Amino acid sequence: MKLHTAQRKGYRAVLLMQRRLSGLRYAIRMLISGLIVWLILAVVWKTDPLWGLISSVVVTEVKVQSAWNAFVSRLLNTLIGSVVALAFLKFGGASEWSVLAAMAVSTIVSADLIKVPISWRIAPITAAIVMLPAYASHSAHAGLTAALQRVGEVMIGSAVAVGVSWATAGLLGWRQRAGGAANVTGNVAGNVSGNPVKEPPGQAPVNH
Repeated sequence: MKLHTAQRKGYRAVLLMQRRLSGLRYAIRMLISGLIVWLILAVVWKTDPLWGLISSVVVTEVKVQSAWNAFVSRLLNTLIGSVVALAFLKFGGASEWSVLAAMAVSTIVSADLIKVPISWRIAPITAAIVMLPAYASHSAHAGLTAALQRVGEVMIGSAVAVGVSWATAGLLGWRQRAGGAANVTGNVAGNVSGNPVKEPPGQAPVNH
């Protein structure tokens, strides 16, 4: 009976540690990505690293495939917003109504036509960011400059986040091993007591 209680406590402790360290894994990845992006944009390129840092945070994921999907989505939405904004600047000029219209059209293109699955809101945000400098300075060239800079910063921030997720993916092997050990511990405890321990959601039972 004492063995059963001890094994169940160990099983619960491992699961609790996994949940509590989830935020730490994200924080470490964002710290590494942010440092790299800051060095590239602020130190090397001498430009504002804000949007590169935002992109690195948005794209950062524990799983490499999830990070890649976020990268593709963010890049597509940024391109959609930039192209729509430049088209409105070319044919409609920089005015209050053209800015709002560009935001609406970029939303339709992203959500309904191209159907980018993640972060479609980035498209209208990008359209506004590209058009507002042109609206403030009454110069379409300012919009083109903002579009090129925005796309470059997004690509750098997103690519760095994907690279960091890929480079650190191997460090997560301990989590799977810990989860497997927890399942074995719980099943052993259940077999000793005669009451099998239920597996946590999303994990397959361990066969002995």
